[in-house]
Amino acid sequence: MDALTELLYAYMAAQQSQSPSNLAHALRINQKPMSLYTTEFLRLAPHLAKSDVVAYRNYVLKNGPFIDETVAPDLIKSNKRAADVRQAGNRHFLAKDYLEALEKYNESICWADGPDSEDLGIGYANRSAIYFDMGEYELSLANIALAKKHNYPERLMPKLLTREHNSKEKIATGHSKLAMRCPSLAMKVESHPKRPFMAAGIVQKELPIYGRSLVAERPFKAGDVILHEKAWMAAISPELKYQNCNRCSIANFHSLIPCPNCVSIMYCSEKCLEEDLKYSHRFECGISEKLHHISYGSSRILMGPRAFFYGLTLFKDNLEDMMKFCEANGRDGADPLTLDYSNYDPLEEFKIFHKVKLPTNNFLYEDSFRFYAAVYYSVYMKHPLVRSLVVTKPQKDFMLRSFLDYTRIIGFLIIGPRQNFTNQLFSIASVCNHSCDPNTLAAVHFDQLKLIALRPIAADEQIQISYGPLAIKNTDNERRQTLTMYHFDCICDSCDAAKARRKKAAGKKLPPVPLKHLMALNQLLEDGDADDAAKLTMLQQFANRYMYTYPGENYMDMIDIYRKVLAITFTKEMEDHRRNIAVKMA
Repeated sequence: MDALTELLYAYMAAQQSQSPSNLAHALRINQKPMSLYTTEFLRLAPHLAKSDVVAYRNYVLKNGPFIDETVAPDLIKSNKRAADVRQAGNRHFLAKDYLEALEKYNESICWADGPDSEDLGIGYANRSAIYFDMGEYELSLANIALAKKHNYPERLMPKLLTREHNSKEKIATGHSKLAMRCPSLAMKVESHPKRPFMAAGIVQKELPIYGRSLVAERPFKAGDVILHEKAWMAAISPELKYQNCNRCSIANFHSLIPCPNCVSIMYCSEKCLEEDLKYSHRFECGISEKLHHISYGSSRILMGPRAFFYGLTLFKDNLEDMMKFCEANGRDGADPLTLDYSNYDPLEEFKIFHKVKLPTNNFLYEDSFRFYAAVYYSVYMKHPLVRSLVVTKPQKDFMLRSFLDYTRIIGFLIIGPRQNFTNQLFSIASVCNHSCDPNTLAAVHFDQLKLIALRPIAADEQIQISYGPLAIKNTDNERRQTLTMYHFDCICDSCDAAKARRKKAAGKKLPPVPLKHLMALNQLLEDGDADDAAKLTMLQQFANRYMYTYPGENYMDMIDIYRKVLAITFTKEMEDHRRNIAVKMA
């Protein structure tokens, strides 16, 4: 009987026994367990619908699902297991399945028992071989350095030293991918003295219908980078645990280092490892597999509980102080632009997050959110550190309610298209409202975000981005369906029927873009040998010069191309940044 059939039979048996705890045992293989747990819970406990989250917790503690050692056991580091997994990676390497091989080598690195384990050094060395074959010579050198640092065996050293020499030679002869410079999307406008990563002349305002909004107080040109923000929190889906950093969410070309204590977590750098141990992972190390079991298939549902522990750390583990602040400050609204980021205090930023006003009290998935909070509560309370800090009933109830509250608000604050694998929280960019015809691009590369003007923005104009749907790509019905999860009906000029008709009519009356300029731009874009910077500059000039033809068809088509080129350029810029970090590591 195959694994899928076994799961199906076990799930059917759990349904017949009407026991969520049996269902937990049925889901030892990862098939988005939380979705099945939730479906089963809602079937078995309809009487709890709209009950207080405490009632959900009490039900889960009594009836399950019980996420215990039989369902998701802790994994203990093992050199034997590290060697076995590495052999699987070798088979992928020989077949030139490089990404599969990297993932297996990363898993092997996590299994290696201690920093002096020979298996740890060999894992890094094997990764360096893949990077060499892929032409990522900086990454190859960085992993060779890691192998040397972690007890790589002397008997194999000649091969490693040869690869090191060859990598340096390749870089010296111009074969480095860093030699293929991409244009930098640097901020060239005046920055705000208290927000050096943001343009001056931008404020938060309360606008009718929209609520909190980001508004320009001065004009900006197409191509202006008006914000470069780093996420204050990120999360990855458990499927990516051997591919992405658990702290900042970046893939980092799969070049990661392991948690020294568990098998389930990796990081892109020592800095991310130290920060995650400080803010989150100290509450999770030892129960990570249980958290992964219930978080499988989604990075968002873990972010609510993780935000609570991040806040608790900022309150110096003083739960009573955190409770006093949170209970005295409801979600009445907050402005992150009031913070002095030149003298950054993460606690003050967290307090802003706690006070952000919810746009609605009617949530699509409220029953599910309460169930999630209850299940996460049951798992986190297995951790000794959590039990030592969360002791009294009021403290336990506060943690539970915080899980629920933060899960709700995070759903509204996440920037860009909803996706399951990685998600990040940006304090300032989250103020931006949606438009299906945005004037600004939110370019996101894991924990890094840039807001870039797609077309000229006038003073007093709202700065708007797309949460996913675009009028130029999606039908009215597709856009409406996508935006239901954000609990609002879009009122942009493309979605309001009357405004859309006027906009279309206006576009037809506008003078066309001169044909010779369109042909010159298209010729440059289609030239595979043309410099990326030249393409970007010409698109930027087009967006500024021919704004008077907006919303004409030619202009809209070129702005869509400009949006795509900017997004690709930002990704390349961030990848080069990671390669430069690899150079320093080597």
